[in-house]
Amino acid sequence: MTDLSMGDEVPRPEFDPIPHAYDRKARNIPLTEPTITQSLRLLARTWAVLNPNATIEERQLLAALIATEIAGR
Repeated sequence: MTDLSMGDEVPRPEFDPIPHAYDRKARNIPLTEPTITQSLRLLARTWAVLNPNATIEERQLLAALIATEIAGR
């Protein structure tokens, strides 16, 4: 028979009322912030590398979507 006793439980730490960084509300990041545009461009380049057989039309569509997101429309 297996011993299913809960006697080896580790005590939980005391509750800390101060919120951690991951508990706080995220700030609104506008698309004009350089980090967003750089991330979108990097994602497009990564997609292009991972899809070497993509057609010109697919690449143009992706570029148009990225441009639209950067413009904030």
